[in-house]
Amino acid sequence: MAHIDPFILDLALVLVTAGIATIIFRKIKQPVVLGYIVAGFLVSPNFLLLPTVSDIANIEVWASIGIIFLMFALGLEFSFHNIAKVGGGAIITALVVMGSMTVVGYGLGSLLGWGKMDSIFLGCMLAISSTMIILKAYEELGIKSEPFAQLTLGALVIEDIVGIFMLIILTAISASKEVSGIELVGEIGMMLLVLIIILCVGIYIVPTLLNKVKDTVNDEILMIASIGFCLLMVVISIKAGFSEALGAFLAGSILAGTSFGERIEHLVKPLKDLFGAIFFVSVGMLIEPTMLVKYAFPILIITIVTIVGQMTFSFIGALASGQPFERAVRIGFSMVQVGEFSFIIASLGASLGVTGDFLYPIIVCVSVITTFTTPIFIKNGEKAAKKLYLKLPNKLRVFLLNYTSDKQDEVEKDNDWAKYMKKYFIKLLLGTAILLGIYLLSVNYVHPYLTDLMVSGTAANVLTLVVGLIMMTPVINMICTKKSMLFNKIWLKSKANILPLLTLRAISVSVSSLFIIMMMEKLLLIPLIFEVIVAIAVVLFSVKSGLVRGRSAQLQTTFLANFNQKILNNAKAASGGDSAIWVDEILYVCRFRLTKIYKRKKIKDFVASRVFGVMLIQIVHKDGRLVLIPRANDKTEEGDIIYAMGTREQIDAYMMFLEKIDYAEIENNRVTTLKEFLAIQKSQGILPDNMLLCAAIPIDRDSEFARKSIEDSGFTENYEGIILGVERNLLPVVSPNKDFVILENDIMWTLGAQNMLDAMVRAGLLEE
Repeated sequence: MAHIDPFILDLALVLVTAGIATIIFRKIKQPVVLGYIVAGFLVSPNFLLLPTVSDIANIEVWASIGIIFLMFALGLEFSFHNIAKVGGGAIITALVVMGSMTVVGYGLGSLLGWGKMDSIFLGCMLAISSTMIILKAYEELGIKSEPFAQLTLGALVIEDIVGIFMLIILTAISASKEVSGIELVGEIGMMLLVLIIILCVGIYIVPTLLNKVKDTVNDEILMIASIGFCLLMVVISIKAGFSEALGAFLAGSILAGTSFGERIEHLVKPLKDLFGAIFFVSVGMLIEPTMLVKYAFPILIITIVTIVGQMTFSFIGALASGQPFERAVRIGFSMVQVGEFSFIIASLGASLGVTGDFLYPIIVCVSVITTFTTPIFIKNGEKAAKKLYLKLPNKLRVFLLNYTSDKQDEVEKDNDWAKYMKKYFIKLLLGTAILLGIYLLSVNYVHPYLTDLMVSGTAANVLTLVVGLIMMTPVINMICTKKSMLFNKIWLKSKANILPLLTLRAISVSVSSLFIIMMMEKLLLIPLIFEVIVAIAVVLFSVKSGLVRGRSAQLQTTFLANFNQKILNNAKAASGGDSAIWVDEILYVCRFRLTKIYKRKKIKDFVASRVFGVMLIQIVHKDGRLVLIPRANDKTEEGDIIYAMGTREQIDAYMMFLEKIDYAEIENNRVTTLKEFLAIQKSQGILPDNMLLCAAIPIDRDSEFARKSIEDSGFTENYEGIILGVERNLLPVVSPNKDFVILENDIMWTLGAQNMLDAMVRAGLLEE
């Protein structure tokens, strides 16, 4: 008889038992996760009536792979844009629940006499509800589309995201074995910066590579490459001091934003189901009846605290966010369990050796009990909400009605400061992380390599510094550049805004200078005053250099195109493949009249238009003469009407500027889209030769514009038109600065009259 490897026997036993158990649990309308856990208990050494797994270590390896694929799949379902979609109500609810339950869980662990680390991990495990169990219950009850269910699912998305950060913090705490102190805060901060570096590099590189090979990729290649990337990110994550679960999640979230995201999710689903099943079976194998009897009281107490705590705090969070009373109650009755993410946190504690052996089986039992009770609570949530509402005092009912109505009806005000601060700190955080990455790369890898390669140590130091600074300059340009319409609008609104804006600019310059000084401190022995002078000089060069500005714009455009790739592809599909849709939606036109001119002004005298990023596209002289796409030296007179074009933010900022000057007034304060402006020309009696028209020019390798900046392209001089923007990988770059470099496969959008189109036809850029 042929020898059968014990591993194959164990795997057969696990999968057959799991299959039978899930069929039974499906029949009795219970989550299949419970079936897997029960199957795990049945094949474990703790249950002697059935054959037992002979080598648990092998199953544990497969369970680790299961965690990887579960988190990879979670990442594939995740989108950074979802954070904005779930709304403030979901965010407030999730944060209230998680913060409160973490504290309650920690306190409960301490009352039970457990150690500090056990209590911390218990608090984190009790803070996260089960997306899988709640979603399944909603689907079976047919209430998934109801408002309370949508808000609950949104809160669960936020919980999963915060759960990822919990893994980072728990890893840092476990490594230091302490939960306080400056060193711990610094370590967590460093880990977050490294995490941002990994994400930024991944978002920049992976979609770009996939785009280059998209024509040769089939399902087989895509699946192998995706799994390979997932495991690579797991290795990188572990090397960087994170958990394997975090690495898998990052891999999934990076791929989710690409045009291949849904396809990859479909391809890896069978693997996720297989290895996920083995993971939950391994969870069931940890259940020891003797230990459960020993810890029956803690299990009972933790279960009650979980149900009551989750229900209470999710109700409070939903109510605080402005949800109606009955909806808040139903949300509270939904979030009454712990699930798969708690298992991952428990396995992290066990793998790091910082939690007791009892904690994992306890949380499994709590999860099993709360999983059975969840559908019951959800079914009775509506009845309970109505009964509770009827028992409320009238004054409290009126107060809640007014509070929730005010919250629900409140329209978000356009707060320019809030928008600017959000953009500023995101850019500063990303830039700081990338500068840190460049510093670490230069000092820890480039410098040792050059030192071994070169005879002179000084030469190696100088060359390392030069290489590092070259890599830093585009990032410094991104951090320190002030070309922002929000910046201009806030500056114009009030003189009181000037000092805070300048302070933020100073912070950006200081952060950039700090990394330059750190590089010089590490590599050169020169006085600090000279380091500061060199740092400021490098920052000024980064901001002023056209070459650096162009490179920075190219890097930012590629990153944004990759980050928004899925959204851009969906938008193109929704528009029927019309890549020009952005021209109609983004560009606007306003007009203003020159009221008085002390001397004949030229277009170049309206230099502020460049500051605000708008383009002056047409002059209507008071005698009716038209000047299309005016040049810098074209003269203007009192009574002339000038048309300016830009994005809505650019136009709004420019109109604020026009209101402050004494030689122009806005015409009827009306702003139209570019599409509307072009469409009404005929009705205004403008002759065809004098009409402004849009044209798109695809850029191929041999194009006269390829690899040239807008300033060097010579388009305005040769074709008497202007470049409205460039579409790169479906991402519109509107009103690009003169240093923006046009690349192969871009689409260049132009505006001009019939003579521009005629010149394009003669040059072979357009067909007749």
